[in-house]
Amino acid sequence: MTIQWKPQFVKKEVVLLKEEKVFSGYCQVKKYNLQFPLFKGGLSNPVSRELIHRAPAVAVLLYDPKHNKVVMVEQLRMGALEEESPWLLEIVAGVCDGEEDLEVAARREVQEETGCNVLSLRPIFSYLTSPGILDEKIFIYCAEVVAPATGEVHGLVEEGEDIKIHVLSVEEVFELLSSGKIISSPAVIALQWLKLNRASLHFPPHIE
Repeated sequence: MTIQWKPQFVKKEVVLLKEEKVFSGYCQVKKYNLQFPLFKGGLSNPVSRELIHRAPAVAVLLYDPKHNKVVMVEQLRMGALEEESPWLLEIVAGVCDGEEDLEVAARREVQEETGCNVLSLRPIFSYLTSPGILDEKIFIYCAEVVAPATGEVHGLVEEGEDIKIHVLSVEEVFELLSSGKIISSPAVIALQWLKLNRASLHFPPHIE
């Protein structure tokens, strides 16, 4: 059964009263005063909202189908400072540079964070990370790679990166996911996708 749904309202129906930039650093923060149409009819009262702006990002699940391995990365994450450890086990991810093509960005991030060459790349899907306060959209890919040695350290020093590589069997990474040890949303989503699709996952032939 196909469920048909589309939003009742569109972007042009939001009444933007005022927009101002309140901070510009690693991220930008803007403040909006606006009104929006109500489901029961009419417009809302004016409301004030802050929005964190970030460029589109890519996240890449690295999978070695020949050896049944998944390549994960470990690094310090500011959003996890209140966790028991702010060093998270994740998939490769990064922000697109300017108008950079998404697939070009995905391949670049894989090389910078793991040193792996992408043999083939397929899109999975995209999503908004936290649309209540943030406009960041992440585009998730699955990349076929040859797994490197576990324990290697990569990342760009000039960007403050210190990234450790972990090469795990599919069974090991699924166990970490099930036990709640993997809590970064791109990794959770991508690994759930892999669980559902691994049996039917095929990559195009490539030259060795």
